[in-house]
Amino acid sequence: MSSRNIAVRKDVYQALDRLKRPGESFTRVLLRLLQQRGPLDELAGSWGLGATVALREWPTLRRGGGGRR
Repeated sequence: MSSRNIAVRKDVYQALDRLKRPGESFTRVLLRLLQQRGPLDELAGSWGLGATVALREWPTLRRGGGGRR
């Protein structure tokens, strides 16, 4: 299995460390968290109109069509 190093802020590392179960690797924590999340559009309604508009524009922003980076 190949691996990659990623840099995260100290607070993110600490949050992931708190979420780790006994004997669980950081890779497993991240996989578990990624599997638990649902599609973003299912959550948009709970964020209000601003988030719905932002979600609609997300594909454009990802392609570099605007927005802050």
